[in-house]
Amino acid sequence: MVELQHRAHPTPALAAFIAAHPGAAVADFDSAAFASVKRAVKADLNHDQGGLCVYCESPLEPTSGQVEHIKPKAGGNGHPHLCFAYTNYAHSCIHPKTCGQKKGNGLLPIEPGPGCNTQWTLSTDGTIEPIAGLSQKQQRLVGRTLDMLGLNADSNLVDERQRWLRSALAVLQQAPADIHTFLQTAPYRHMLATVL
Repeated sequence: MVELQHRAHPTPALAAFIAAHPGAAVADFDSAAFASVKRAVKADLNHDQGGLCVYCESPLEPTSGQVEHIKPKAGGNGHPHLCFAYTNYAHSCIHPKTCGQKKGNGLLPIEPGPGCNTQWTLSTDGTIEPIAGLSQKQQRLVGRTLDMLGLNADSNLVDERQRWLRSALAVLQQAPADIHTFLQTAPYRHMLATVL
């Protein structure tokens, strides 16, 4: 998961929209008036996330995917007051088995942010597993987060992580001084860092 750190100053178009529409409601998020703002927010989030999906860390173009509400804007777990809060946004891929589409209106036990990867690690088979020594409660939180996002459910995603792990281990063995540079540009780099 991307250890997301939002920029200090949100997208100017978002700030302008909020100022012009102080009573904006959840329904306005999908309105024509907000469409251009959403595109600008998505581009900024993509930059903040290093071009990766916030959840699975697959490469993601600034114009693809969706603006994801980390805490859902609606539903039983809705936080409508955070609908237009930049700090509640993330850029997520659109895949029915994983990430924001799989999460739906659920509340994640572990959200993307600094330190979010401290309780799990990437295994050699490409799956994400809880680290050793966690309490049963922590293991349940890790398991629920991974299940809600489907991070081990898509075999293509698991295989891709495994391939990149092999590449990272080869760099580490053949040119250890280059591993930092490798990790700066590799997809799945936050998960790879849990191993390296």
